[in-house]
Amino acid sequence: MTRILLALLSVVAVCGPCAIADDAPASRPALYVNHSGLSKLGWQLACVSSTFQSRSNGEMIDLLHSLNFHHIELSAGQFDPSDLNAADALAAKLKSVHMDIVSIGIIDPGTTEKEARKFFEFGKQLKIKTIVVDPADDSLEMLDKLANEYRINVAIENFAKPGHHWDPTASMSLVAGRSSRVGFCADVAAWRGSGVSPVDAVKLLSGHILVVRPGSFDVGDAVDVLGELKDQKFKGICALGCAPQPESDLMDRFTRTINAFSTIVGSLNGSK
Repeated sequence: MTRILLALLSVVAVCGPCAIADDAPASRPALYVNHSGLSKLGWQLACVSSTFQSRSNGEMIDLLHSLNFHHIELSAGQFDPSDLNAADALAAKLKSVHMDIVSIGIIDPGTTEKEARKFFEFGKQLKIKTIVVDPADDSLEMLDKLANEYRINVAIENFAKPGHHWDPTASMSLVAGRSSRVGFCADVAAWRGSGVSPVDAVKLLSGHILVVRPGSFDVGDAVDVLGELKDQKFKGICALGCAPQPESDLMDRFTRTINAFSTIVGSLNGSK
């Protein structure tokens, strides 16, 4: 399966109905979001907003709307959780283009309920599904409580070794006895950089993954991870983006990433 999908990705000049921008060079394929395939799988594709951190949030939303995106993960540093007026304005902007912010992060929620609550209040204003966190382990009981109060999920991010939560075996103990609203954001590249098999990690965390960051699609295990998630009947957020630098080829890299992902999604369920 991996070999077949990688062959497909080598010819991923799949042109969808949406051009990347009015000034896009003719040599650049159109960016294609496979909405039909995503719907069949029950997945949501969210652009990681830090990809376009040089733009204002309004400009970023307009760009993604023009690219036929429906969902965004709003990155830390691009919002102030204490500014609920800004959250209201952001919600109004999203509504005007029929888009939404499904997740925010990666954030440090703090160790007290007062510190954490401001993120949940911000999320409530935007009607988000998930907050992606880098938490202190002893704060999880408090975060679980708030997650259920606000009906917003909490996804623990794994970082590359020796960073936090790199070991999926140890991480499983963090969700023992917790509600289903506390789970994981699976960062494939971070596991790979830690010497951990991403596919084995996803199998170990089965049923607890709320968000996945597939990373680069020129590596076979990214394809295998998505196939394993399909087999697990994962119904969550796929957060994709690119490093914002260098800006000179950002749109080319972003297009290749999204088109590769859309090709995999189509291969997983027979959609185009």
